[in-house]
Amino acid sequence: MTSDTRPDSTPKPMPKLICGFAGLALFLALLIYLPVRHFAFLNFDDPVYLEHNPWLAHGLNWASLHWAFTANLIEHSPNAEYWEPLTLLSRLFDAQIYGIQAGPFHVTSAVLHFLNALALCAALYRLTNQWGRSAVVALLFLVHPLSVEPACWLSARKDLLSGTFFFATLWAYGYYTSQPSAKRYRLLVLTYCAALMAKPMAVSIPFVLLILDGWPLGRWGKAFGNRKEQRHLLVEKIPLFILAGIGALLAVVSQQDIGAMQTSTSLSLPLRVENALVSYAVYVRRIFWPNDLTIYYPHPGPFLPLWKAVVAALFLVAVTVAALRLWRRAPFLLSGWLWFGIVLGPVIGLVQIGGQAMADRYAYPSAIGIFVMAVWGAAECLRQSQASRAVLAGACIASLTLVSMRQVTFWRDSEAAFSRAVAVTQNNGLAYLDLGSALLAKQEFARARENYFKAVGIMPFVSMAWQDLGTSEAALGHDDIALEDLAHALTLDPNNSKSMLGIARILIKQGKKDEAIPLLRQVVRLESLWPEPYYSIARIYTEEGRKGEAEVIWTVYLEIHPNDETAARALKALNADN
Repeated sequence: MTSDTRPDSTPKPMPKLICGFAGLALFLALLIYLPVRHFAFLNFDDPVYLEHNPWLAHGLNWASLHWAFTANLIEHSPNAEYWEPLTLLSRLFDAQIYGIQAGPFHVTSAVLHFLNALALCAALYRLTNQWGRSAVVALLFLVHPLSVEPACWLSARKDLLSGTFFFATLWAYGYYTSQPSAKRYRLLVLTYCAALMAKPMAVSIPFVLLILDGWPLGRWGKAFGNRKEQRHLLVEKIPLFILAGIGALLAVVSQQDIGAMQTSTSLSLPLRVENALVSYAVYVRRIFWPNDLTIYYPHPGPFLPLWKAVVAALFLVAVTVAALRLWRRAPFLLSGWLWFGIVLGPVIGLVQIGGQAMADRYAYPSAIGIFVMAVWGAAECLRQSQASRAVLAGACIASLTLVSMRQVTFWRDSEAAFSRAVAVTQNNGLAYLDLGSALLAKQEFARARENYFKAVGIMPFVSMAWQDLGTSEAALGHDDIALEDLAHALTLDPNNSKSMLGIARILIKQGKKDEAIPLLRQVVRLESLWPEPYYSIARIYTEEGRKGEAEVIWTVYLEIHPNDETAARALKALNADN
């Protein structure tokens, strides 16, 4: 195979081939992702990070740029997942150009996914000098249903951007190893820093580069028996490993800050190991048979059968042993398998983040290792028949395109996304919860309550489930039942602001305004940016003739929201009366 001495003058593919590949990729991307221009924000993460993000509302300015580079680095920001400045800049650019509109945001993500496929092809060709195989891998990556989640869920923009700089780093590494120099190494470090600044998952890239040194670059083979050369291959990665360590530390610290990390008190190490083993096997199955993809897979916790973990472990060991035994004949098998396992490692669940067992977006860069195994393996098996290779590749790409065209439809709005989730998963309390919220937003109160009941049955100790059930009961006019549900939510979480606000609304409706005011003031203390509690308190004071106190409330509110014309008119009217 190619080595680290491959010259920059390596023959390039014919311009017609490049244009043909780009044209086909564009056609497939349009076929799959053209509908996204009409898609909506989802009610899962999108409201916090995009739709109601105050930083995006004002577009690009010095304050928002400062936020993008310091959020969760210097101070905690609820509008960012962790330190991810390039992802936040991407969102700010979209907001500056389009405003807060879901459709154009989706178009940007789809275009970015298309460009990532082109970048992947360029990187693989730079590393392997195999144009046709690199192009097929890139097309599989473009059309695979596992790529639909990062391309269609706006909160997953970080996965797209991380992929962009992942592929840029691979290309830069191929460029560096073809003719090592300090200038080329600096480019490698720059692209890797960008990958880390998009998403911390890029911590695995230095390990991938060590794998590539084995195949396709052949650098370990050249260094065999030469300790100095072997040491050089490790030493040149040290700056990258240092950067990876810093990125990992920042990710852990910021995730703990927002309460996303699950410790052994909630999920023991054996449970996390069992889930990781099963997840690895399920990712492989979904790469070849993606029939049950969805937005959220709940962690099974102690209900995961031990036999599944044992079978998964045996499968993983068997593939690893086979790849090792075939190393000399087919080194791409071990290289691709290690790529898959190592890139997926940081998010496989040994360090549990959130409540999911796995996520389609985590396969965005890792599945490429399996694609490499499949494409290079098929090409070697069908070495004598170019026509057979073309037919097989075309059939796979066409089949995956059809599946992805259907998969995209499940991301058009929250109802579609979570209807899909409850259809293909079991005991998915979060899916029922968010499906209920989607129906509540459409004023389908009875259907919302039905889903909230199911969520409460699965998650009886989750305050939000009772809070949302109470909200749906109130919308149906069942005030007494709503009060009971909201009160129960507060027993589970005394700082549940939405439950307090819901109770206050019902008390005001029942004429018990004096009882509502303490709750509203508590909401103001907990959620100082929410307009409703200020409005409600000020109106109650105005109705009761306590105009001085109402004036104080409006004044405090306008210090936070100086552009609220309704509040300004109310304060002006009070001053006029005085």
